[in-house]
Amino acid sequence: MAKAPQRRRRTSKGAEQVQADLLTAAARLFATHGFSDVAIADIARAADVATGTFYGYFTNKDDVLLQLRCSVLDGLVERAAVEPDGPEADSWWRAATTIIDSTVRFWFEDRDRSRVVLRGSVADDAAQIAPVLAATFAEGLRNGQQSGAVSHDIDVEMAAGLLIHGAFGLVYQAIVHDDTKDPATLIAGITALARHLLEPAGKTQ
Repeated sequence: MAKAPQRRRRTSKGAEQVQADLLTAAARLFATHGFSDVAIADIARAADVATGTFYGYFTNKDDVLLQLRCSVLDGLVERAAVEPDGPEADSWWRAATTIIDSTVRFWFEDRDRSRVVLRGSVADDAAQIAPVLAATFAEGLRNGQQSGAVSHDIDVEMAAGLLIHGAFGLVYQAIVHDDTKDPATLIAGITALARHLLEPAGKTQ
């Protein structure tokens, strides 16, 4: 007598892992098929959980998208929290270079999530993400002026906004349109432009 096929058992996962799996599945599906064409059941199936489990973590698809955006904002703010290891201009620029490298690479670490956030509405996401980062960068630029790394002729709020929005646009182009795999050239270009724009006259390297 033939044995009945066994049903695949879902492994027991902790709440944080289930939520993470749902977000990862949603990002992958949204990036591949578009937000409108993905159903909640599709997300649950891709995360290997029951459809009803989805509602224990998210209200609807819009809630998932909001959480994806929040995860990007939290990650970028965390990457921007690098302090200089000394009061000298060179120390400030080492920290600034690390921040540029880390924040740009962050977008490339989870390309599905980044494509969803960037492609969903670049204007809306820039409006949510940029002001928080710009405030952090403006404070950093003030510290840079004190160390002599940044020109005192620069309006730090305007410079921070310009750098954030400019970098945001370049990352959008690289990930969404060009499908750039390695961000090294982008990082080098942004770093060089930042030094050219910010350093006192005659100090740019």
